[in-house]
Amino acid sequence: MYLSRVEVSWESAKNPYNLHRAIWKLFPGSERESRATAEESRQGFLFRVEQNEPGRPAIVMMQSRRAPQKVAEHARVLASKEFNPQPSQGQRLAFILVANPIKTINDKDGRLNKKGEIKKCRVPLIKEEQQIQWLQDRLKGIATPEAVSVRILAPIFFYKQKEKCNGKLVPILFEGILRIENSEALVKVLEDGIGPAKAFGCGLMLVKRI
Repeated sequence: MYLSRVEVSWESAKNPYNLHRAIWKLFPGSERESRATAEESRQGFLFRVEQNEPGRPAIVMMQSRRAPQKVAEHARVLASKEFNPQPSQGQRLAFILVANPIKTINDKDGRLNKKGEIKKCRVPLIKEEQQIQWLQDRLKGIATPEAVSVRILAPIFFYKQKEKCNGKLVPILFEGILRIENSEALVKVLEDGIGPAKAFGCGLMLVKRI
């Protein structure tokens, strides 16, 4: 895998949809992510926005299976290195993760989808204990989170071109220690990411030795 620091122009960074498209252009010839289930391997990239100030280029940390090209329209790679995570069972690693902890509920108005079933809605988990439990559930049998801290990040407003804002998500920053139970499964989690909203900069978990 490759870990890269990327700069995205403000023209693209001001809209989360366009920021994601700009990063894709660093991988010419690649098909867009098409996983049907979470069990399939992620083919594209994961990222998190580290800096995004109005009027200035955004700075993004990106993880990818392929090496990105150095420059594309509205994006350029500032630095990149190849890495091969090799955690071992019982090892303790520091981790950082930006994620979108949610739960799925039935539509409160009972609206139906095209199959005649009640629509499902995603709602954010608000309480810290729920957010930590969400993380524990996704790492069950893989790693045990220890000493986890939780911080709410600035909300992400997303909209399609020529439309007003039609959505919002509030990402959560998790930091702490992982005690590894299944090293192979952890590598897959690092490669594929955790939770939804990956196109908006969520799901990338990075680890380091302590």
